[in-house]
Amino acid sequence: MARSPARSRRLGAFLVVALLAAAAPSSASAQGPGDVESARVLFVQGAKLARQGRWEEARALYSRSLEIKPAPLTRYSLGVAQKELGQLAGALACFRAFLAEPSTPATAPYVGPARDAVAALEARVGRATIAVRPGNVEGLTLVVDGKPARGGPGHVVELDPGDHEVVASAPGYRAASARFTVDAGGSVEVPIALAPRTAVAAHASAAGGLPPVADPSDASPSRTLPIVVMGVGGALFAGGAVLGISGVKQASAARTSAGADASAARAKGIVGDVLGGVGLATVGVGLYLLLNQPAPSAPETGSVRPWLGASGAGIEMQL
Repeated sequence: MARSPARSRRLGAFLVVALLAAAAPSSASAQGPGDVESARVLFVQGAKLARQGRWEEARALYSRSLEIKPAPLTRYSLGVAQKELGQLAGALACFRAFLAEPSTPATAPYVGPARDAVAALEARVGRATIAVRPGNVEGLTLVVDGKPARGGPGHVVELDPGDHEVVASAPGYRAASARFTVDAGGSVEVPIALAPRTAVAAHASAAGGLPPVADPSDASPSRTLPIVVMGVGGALFAGGAVLGISGVKQASAARTSAGADASAARAKGIVGDVLGGVGLATVGVGLYLLLNQPAPSAPETGSVRPWLGASGAGIEMQL
């Protein structure tokens, strides 16, 4: 009975995993025997899960083993798991790293399959050229999908097909981001413009951004106090006048000049005179304050004044 191509590929993958499990990491180049043993245990567990087709769990164990002790066969196995999961860019990086290692009797059987995998994956991954402007920015950092980008010359990044986001940042510049989609085996150019922080602040000011902080010396003098003082004086004067007039009327109606009515009228007249005098004096004080306030000074021709705002700092020139 003939085997289907898919069944043959699965069987081949299981045989490779079994061979890799037999050649688990055992080099003494790790930090100590305990590290080597821990890495070996994780590798063997990952191989068992791979034989069961549990590729995500196998990938996680291979990754942990590789972190403890880097080994070519572990890297190859991680590439196999990533390829099965559709993580094409990660698998391609693993197979390339495996082929970059010196060949040994343990790794020689997998050199051919690794080369075949590289050739197949290079035709399937997408490529994005991150075109950063301005060019040659020092300290430029590219982060794609939350991970530092492993870009080549010209910031070419190999990615799995689908939607992605790139964030570019550099000292002295505002971070910029862009979303894009790349097809399997396709290429896209993603332009990103980095704006200097100082230029952004100047542009915001020119575009009518937050106004500069007002200079206290430019504020118009308040007229509230003089007006209130004059109002109080006017009220006192009016009250005194009313009281004085009432006293005069009462005195006119009194029968005798020595009676109680006449005395009360004289008292009202005195109080009215006092209130009227105080009112006039108060009005005079308010008027004096109002007339002697300094007029607001206009900026001198050609003057330059600094300003500071939430969007930055700058200068204002009055021509």
